[in-house]
Amino acid sequence: MASYRRAEIAKYRDNPLIEALQPIHDIPVVIKKLTKKVSFHERDRSRNPTLRLHCIYDLPRLVQPLENHIRIEQSLSILIRDGYVDRNPLTVNGVRLRNEAADNVAKAMAAFEQSKKTSQTVTFDNKSYKTSGGGLSIIGVSGMGKTTAINNILMTMYPAQVIRHSQYKGRNVNSTQIVWLKLECPPKGSIKALCLNFFQILRDLVGDKHYDKFIIKGTVEQMIPVMAQMCATYMIGVLIIDEIQHLSGNTDVEEHMLNFFVTLKNMLGIPVVLIGTNKAWDMLSKEFRQLRRACEHFGVVFWERMEFRPLDAPSDSATSMEWRIFLNALWKYQWTRNPIEMDDLLNHAMFECSQGVTDIAIKLFMVAQWRAINNGIEYLTPQIIREVIDNELCALKPVLLALKLNDYSKLESLKDIYIRDLKIDKFFDKALSALVKKQFATANAESDSKSKDEVDIAYEATKWLMEAQVPAHQADLIVKSLIEGNKSILLPELKNAAFQAFTKIKSQVERKHKSVENRRNKPDVQKVHAEISESTLKVGSI
Repeated sequence: MASYRRAEIAKYRDNPLIEALQPIHDIPVVIKKLTKKVSFHERDRSRNPTLRLHCIYDLPRLVQPLENHIRIEQSLSILIRDGYVDRNPLTVNGVRLRNEAADNVAKAMAAFEQSKKTSQTVTFDNKSYKTSGGGLSIIGVSGMGKTTAINNILMTMYPAQVIRHSQYKGRNVNSTQIVWLKLECPPKGSIKALCLNFFQILRDLVGDKHYDKFIIKGTVEQMIPVMAQMCATYMIGVLIIDEIQHLSGNTDVEEHMLNFFVTLKNMLGIPVVLIGTNKAWDMLSKEFRQLRRACEHFGVVFWERMEFRPLDAPSDSATSMEWRIFLNALWKYQWTRNPIEMDDLLNHAMFECSQGVTDIAIKLFMVAQWRAINNGIEYLTPQIIREVIDNELCALKPVLLALKLNDYSKLESLKDIYIRDLKIDKFFDKALSALVKKQFATANAESDSKSKDEVDIAYEATKWLMEAQVPAHQADLIVKSLIEGNKSILLPELKNAAFQAFTKIKSQVERKHKSVENRRNKPDVQKVHAEISESTLKVGSI
């Protein structure tokens, strides 16, 4: 249920959609909130290798906010709130936008179809009401953390994705607000799959039933007006479309979908955020200029790979501090027994083998630690880091070369290699398998050696007792019992303890029977031997 706080900015006041959101935070607070550390204690370095492999596996959860994280968070903060200004459900304008959404979008989509025949630019007739929705595009190479960043921002800064309103300042609102909704374009660019994904998320969030209807029968043309109405009905604060490059723009259906995004922004005032690779930007620039302009309200975040920064670079150097900040945050998480301080050689090796790509750098650091633990070196070296690229991550060499040459077209063709061959589960399984083989072999060797020593000691001690006229089965029982009680016992100590145990047992039994014989005047030798054997079974308690 909604909880309201008075907005600090006048234009945001008396709007339940805005005053139900988290407060606007200053940048230092945002940095602190977006930082996601990994559980780590120095004592973990003394744990066994298997446990440390598991600790290292947690590293992909690390998030160190950089400049782009802050820029995106600040942009989203404004986009969402500004988009709600003209959609206030307590105003006439807000009610009209909500009620007329499907009709307005249907008219706009028809206008787009007509414009294709006449080659005229579509204009949006929204003079009778106001919209304030903006847009943002986030473009960059795979692995830089675009998706991770947006997910972290959404989940951290807007944890209540669904807000249910009932009463606001004594007025009935009775509505459900979805603050953000994120879609991912399917790999083959199926617009129908994207639409169904929209309705599936609505079903999961608020129990909407349209998915069950359209999954059986429904065309893109039928679904788009309903999507628009749902965006308005549930007062979606921002619609985020990830992997936009999958919409190649080669078909009329794909163009239909992209035009729909433009309509959401222009006609309904719903902010749209596009996320994709450099291929997506080329597509938007050449084929969908109107959509690109719609999503440039806050410009474009070009998420480039980090620049190399030497350790001794002066503070006023033109080179960005981001690589240094990121690597310092990452370098704290060394689970090798002998952590090593960052130096110039390690700094160069880490950058050379990751080319400043966040995802590659983290996984390189993980696999290098697994390798150092498995080979027994237990500390990181430039050689180990390069060995990882030559072995576990060798499939990424063409990707690293393309990054080094800034060959983005080549990177697009290599994206499948990147996705397929940089799955950390595969490297964890390989590292764990190597550790299991190594420890299994070591354990077997130790077990074989230990068993051989025990057999040799037991044999020698038993043989020695038998030579001292101790019956074979009694000697064997005494020796086994003593070894079980003290597995590190040496042969001389074992012989002495075994003989003393037998002598003590024999003496106790003979004394007992001597008193009985004095009363009966008839020795029972067979019974004496039987009791000695029985007492021998209890030698472990002597």
